Amino acid sequence: MPVSDKQKEYARKWDRGHMHTLSTAVRKEDAEEFKEWCKRQGVSTTAAIKKFVMAELDKYHEELEKEHNAGQSSQ
Repeated sequence: MPVSDKQKEYARKWDRGHMHTLSTAVRKEDAEEFKEWCKRQGVSTTAAIKKFVMAELDKYHEELEKEHNAGQSSQ
């Protein structure tokens, strides 16, 4: 069943309020090499970058949790 124009507009409105685009500039050769790597991995460049960001945030949250727990145990 196709998505209605109203549903598409609702999704765009939600994205504007809840999503943010991260971007960066890299050398053209590096960008092409990364695109080739992604192709070989069978993922889009967006998916690969998002996976990296989320993995790093998971590590960051674990670090914060350890710091929080260490602070509570010393009280």
